[in-house]
Amino acid sequence: MNSFSRYRGLGRLLAYSAPYTRSFVTAFALLVVATAFEMASPWVMKTILDNYIGAGNHDMTPLAWLGLALTMTYLGAAVFQYFQSVIFNDNALDVIHDIRQQVFTHLLTLPVRYFDSEPTGRLVSRLTNDSEVLRQMYVGVLPAILRGAMKLVGIFVALALLDFGLMLLMLFIVPVLLWSMHMYQKLSHPVVHGIRGHLADINTSLSESLQGMRIIQATNGEQKLCETFAEKNSEWSALRRKEINVNSLLLLPFGNLVQTVALAGIVAWFGWKAGYTVVEAGTIYAFINYLARFFEPFRQITMQLGNLQQALVASERVFAVLDEAPELHTSANNDISVDAGKLEFRDVTLSYDGQHKALDGVSFSAEPGQFIAIVGHSGSGKSSIINLLMRFYPCQQGEILVDGQPLGGMDEDRLRQGMGLVFQEPFIFTGTLSENISLGNPAISPESARLAAEKVHADRFIQRLPEQYEHVPGATGQSLSTGERQLLSFARTVAQNPRILLLDEATANIDGETEQAIKEALITLREGRTTIAIAHRLSTIQDADQILVMDNGRITQRGTHQELLQQDGHYRELYLSQQVEEQLHAL
Repeated sequence: MNSFSRYRGLGRLLAYSAPYTRSFVTAFALLVVATAFEMASPWVMKTILDNYIGAGNHDMTPLAWLGLALTMTYLGAAVFQYFQSVIFNDNALDVIHDIRQQVFTHLLTLPVRYFDSEPTGRLVSRLTNDSEVLRQMYVGVLPAILRGAMKLVGIFVALALLDFGLMLLMLFIVPVLLWSMHMYQKLSHPVVHGIRGHLADINTSLSESLQGMRIIQATNGEQKLCETFAEKNSEWSALRRKEINVNSLLLLPFGNLVQTVALAGIVAWFGWKAGYTVVEAGTIYAFINYLARFFEPFRQITMQLGNLQQALVASERVFAVLDEAPELHTSANNDISVDAGKLEFRDVTLSYDGQHKALDGVSFSAEPGQFIAIVGHSGSGKSSIINLLMRFYPCQQGEILVDGQPLGGMDEDRLRQGMGLVFQEPFIFTGTLSENISLGNPAISPESARLAAEKVHADRFIQRLPEQYEHVPGATGQSLSTGERQLLSFARTVAQNPRILLLDEATANIDGETEQAIKEALITLREGRTTIAIAHRLSTIQDADQILVMDNGRITQRGTHQELLQQDGHYRELYLSQQVEEQLHAL
């Protein structure tokens, strides 16, 4: 990425401070006053040295007033710097709060396919670590630049009043210092960019390892993961060392070298000048003092360039998320909702990668209230039908109709209000069981949540818990069994009262007792609802109105359970193999 693009991102980042313009202006005004107090102290000291101590004037009254003035310059600078620092930090917190909230809100609008390609740890890093890095832009970089600019203006004014010719010579140092700052930025940006990327990879690896700790330990995978983590950690350390080398060369040593050369030049200037005129000690003191202060803004800004580089990289990563196109939640027919629950697929084709077809000319229909089951081996395209119905992915070819209306012309919110989806792997959020059923929907009262749990027989195990519906199952529902978590997912879906019920192998990973409870619940749930069930266990779909058998993205068989058993095909083979498995398990 070129410099222009990086600084365009910087301008975009600074635009977030617009709502707090008045507060930033106040902080800037306080900074100006603090700088004025700071610049006045050498001049007061020069007056004391030249007009009183050097001149042998021992009049204590003006000396006392000058001493008080000198004290007030230091005190005033400290007080105003304190208040401007507090305001800058408060504003920074407000800005980062807004950015973090916007990123999180935007993530909720992104299509599911985006999360299929982006690791969770990387997104967490962008929302937390990168947004925190951006804060340094407002509490470190921005105040340093403004304070440095104010100091340089004040210093050049003071130097001009002391010795205009020498002030002009000092101007030649500015391009040298600016060149060192430019070189630092040029060398450090790719290094910092790599550091942030490797840190995100480390976070991703750590997040996945912690989530899959049981699998790792059960398969003795600790050594391999340690080696992988060590490799990523070593790459991060190597980039950090490169950053240290760049910092060590251009941050302090180069500036100190230029300052030393400038100081030697000033001493030589005044030594030469003292050969033909009187040079006051106060003037020399003030000039050397201002010289030290002259390099201080460049040093502070250069030291903040590291934070600037990190902020630029972090802004690129954050804005990359914000620039992702969200799902479209409005359409010309946004008043259309799912009423009857009639579904129709017409020659539908879907490809995730543009090369391999997940669905290839799929056509079927479901009348309101019908129970349609879909079976097939893994990768046959079963879940792709659910993905299209929920509009997780767009329909590429063909047409899908809901109640006679094109699926693509319906508003996503209204569409998903009319569809209830239960996944194979139940997910439990942090909070109580009642909150996990309602998911914050104000239309679902605690009583409605209880009724939904009773309908799917989840109430049986909830009543046995000490706090019942106020029980907190822990992270990802670790205190509940897989079957209990799945029953809770059913209750969550039922509470929404959908017209179309979608079951994505919802009974694949549950025990026999829970399966029986769900089978009983499904009889009630299917009343008045269109049900599309992707099934692994054929015992749960024998009463389906129609069973679709899929293979390589196509429907190869369709019919009722009895009709398919009478045909030679994949369904009959699958049914017979499951019968043998159940008999062996019974033994």
